[in-house]
Amino acid sequence: MGKRRTKMENYDLVIIGSGPAGYVGAIRGAQLGARVCVIEKGLLGGVCLNLGCIPTKTLLRTAELLRLFRSGEEFGVIIEKEPYLDLAKAMERKDRVIHNLRKGIEALFKSYKLSLIKGTAKFLTKDKLLVKTDSEEREISGGAFLIATGASPMRIPLFPIDGEKILSSDHLLNLKHIPKSIIIIGAGAIGLEWAFILKEFGSEVSVVEMLSQALPNEDEMLGEILAREMRKSKIGLFTNEKIISLRQEENQLIVRTQSGKELKAEKLLVSIGRSPNSQGLGLENIGVETDAKGFIKVNNRLESSLPGIYSAGDVAGGMLLAHKASAEAKVAVANALGHKEEMDYSVIPSAIFTHPEVASVGLKEREAKAKGINYSTASFSFRSLGKAQAMGEIAGEIKLLFEQETLKLLGCHIIGANASDLIQEASLAIKLGASIKDLAHTIHPHPTLSEGLMEAGEAGLGIAIHQLKDRVK
Repeated sequence: MGKRRTKMENYDLVIIGSGPAGYVGAIRGAQLGARVCVIEKGLLGGVCLNLGCIPTKTLLRTAELLRLFRSGEEFGVIIEKEPYLDLAKAMERKDRVIHNLRKGIEALFKSYKLSLIKGTAKFLTKDKLLVKTDSEEREISGGAFLIATGASPMRIPLFPIDGEKILSSDHLLNLKHIPKSIIIIGAGAIGLEWAFILKEFGSEVSVVEMLSQALPNEDEMLGEILAREMRKSKIGLFTNEKIISLRQEENQLIVRTQSGKELKAEKLLVSIGRSPNSQGLGLENIGVETDAKGFIKVNNRLESSLPGIYSAGDVAGGMLLAHKASAEAKVAVANALGHKEEMDYSVIPSAIFTHPEVASVGLKEREAKAKGINYSTASFSFRSLGKAQAMGEIAGEIKLLFEQETLKLLGCHIIGANASDLIQEASLAIKLGASIKDLAHTIHPHPTLSEGLMEAGEAGLGIAIHQLKDRVK
């Protein structure tokens, strides 16, 4: 018996997906006076809340506590028994954090009178969707549409993900036991965050990267220092290594690289990128263009090739970051509802929660060279910061990239404790067109890690106080 089909429902704005682009776009739409409907086939909050940013950072906090307790004696804290991981309780806390945040989004939806339909959506025409729920089919029309369906872990034939031995990052969030050993394919943000978590949880971890450095999309300095810290943490890192075969012998997986190296482990994490969730939406029915990988093509107004249909977040490509997705959604919704806004991609900070943390914003050296910019760099070490010494977190560096003539700040790259928070000062400075002189002449509280930005600015001017004379330019 077929599903019951309801009568047509009409909205000013219809959003497919409820992740950082979808739910933020919905709230902004309501703030602009629109009647908004959100269609979500999974859990409210999307990948970031349920399978990505939030659960991994919650488990990361558990890993941080284990590391701190293990080093307690250095700080004069004596723990008589070796701290150990209760994985079930860690997972319970992770689920509780997700639940609480999801309830928060539900409350926001209720306060803004947003309609939420749980089901799958497919375009019938450029202004009409067919939404299938568990019990019925509903036709939804809209004045405009925002596609915010996100992305999923990429799959390739060489690494057939089965959820048992060969895992995606999604599977790690429901582990029942910590593997004795694991090989992580890909030294990007997701792979390396899990490398540090699993190492603290007790796994022997090896990371294989085809390119020449850890975090290949980041500044070379960040990759070099992080590789050093990985060695200190006894995390194996194998760069410039392409895996050519995978086999199983008894209870072990064995990978072989192009150079002839063989690595063995109990499990394998495939972390080689993400694929857009653009299939099954009926985009081909209405002529919305995608690129060769399936990402929806959009302009700076986040409008697709078909007027009235917008896309934001991971499904629209570019940097796959939650905060970028939210920013895109705000621009897309404003345009969908008759305003005129364009997305500014020049100042999008990124943060990677390894140990130490990594963060960056603006231009990298290789990008400045490619643009023919006459630039200089200045650096300052965390080791020279009183707060870093007090914390016992002396590994790290702050690197500034600036125009040689005007001293205008072009980029900032940080590795060290709390880098994810420190980067925002540099982001605002770049957004406002500030110079390294502005950073250097802004008084920072002492003792703080943020003083490193001031000192890096002073280093660029040749007047750093806490830097040996022969290192001052």
